[in-house]
Amino acid sequence: MPAHTGVRCLHSRTERPRPSSHQASRYRVTMRIHRILAAAAASALLLVTAAPAQAASDVMKVTVYHQAVSPTQTTGTGIGAVRTFMSPIAVDGKAADGQYFTGTLTTLATGIKGDQEIRSSNLTFVIGSETNQLVIGGISLYPAAGATIAPGTRTTRPIIGGSGTYDGARGQVVSTNLGADGWTHVFLIKKPA
Repeated sequence: MPAHTGVRCLHSRTERPRPSSHQASRYRVTMRIHRILAAAAASALLLVTAAPAQAASDVMKVTVYHQAVSPTQTTGTGIGAVRTFMSPIAVDGKAADGQYFTGTLTTLATGIKGDQEIRSSNLTFVIGSETNQLVIGGISLYPAAGATIAPGTRTTRPIIGGSGTYDGARGQVVSTNLGADGWTHVFLIKKPA
């Protein structure tokens, strides 16, 4: 018979010592916690995978493009300064008559970190006809010397309403200054219930 190598043969059966009642109780509690955590993880996974499908069906995405803009009018300086804008737009890659944005940016605070200003937005996007409008509000940080946010930056603002096709619209818009290449505004519109 070969010398014992320390390798246990499959056919040999060694009795393991029975755990104490304290160890057995601890094992049952540990296993119960593991089952609870596994059930919670499975539930969370179901919610995470189901939520985007539901959310995606409730959100309409509209992408607007326009060329680089400068204010058509600036009234005042510092706090209270109002910059007025207007520009034709293309919606989801299609330019058409009757599509434009117009609005104002009003300076509310100056001397913010890095020589910036806080400006409020009152912007209206007319899509196809004056009946179909999306209205943006909110605030953003702007360079004090610039008419718009700096090229290469973006800001997210609330959609505060709409009319026509966009009646009751809510959601947000991400506006990106592409510098000389213009602007994109990606509207994520929550459809009214």
